[in-house]
Amino acid sequence: MNYSKTVKDFENNYDRKKTRRLKDMSRYYKFDKKDENKIVYEVFTKNHSPFNLDLTVINPGTVNKEYYMTSGHVHGNKIPEFYTLLDGEGILFIQKGTKTKTINLKKGKLEYVPEDYAHRLINNNKKKLKVLTVYHENVNSNYNVKFKKRFFKR
Repeated sequence: MNYSKTVKDFENNYDRKKTRRLKDMSRYYKFDKKDENKIVYEVFTKNHSPFNLDLTVINPGTVNKEYYMTSGHVHGNKIPEFYTLLDGEGILFIQKGTKTKTINLKKGKLEYVPEDYAHRLINNNKKKLKVLTVYHENVNSNYNVKFKKRFFKR
């Protein structure tokens, strides 16, 4: 698979784009007001009914030594999701109740997030993290999740 072409296709041709800045992530990070407009991540969505494909691009960076990450969510209507790394290095963290799993993403390997598991991506590298996700278009994402683990630069 030509990952570079996939990334370019998404960044130039998408149905929806979501940009998350530090000010949008204030429930996760404490940051200096001057940094509030820094972009943490963007999500480019293409609909291929009945599925959505997302390209999530997380910038490299930290806030008080905690890596940039997505807000994370759980699907309220019990829909699984699939993740695959396109570029960079990163972590997929999933949890359900007391069960947690930290997955170091690898190019070409498909990762499965079971229904009822909360999940988030973390960029623990010095370059952009680019991940493709696939899920049903009728997903009902709940972002009111308290994640049990945080990821800090050592």
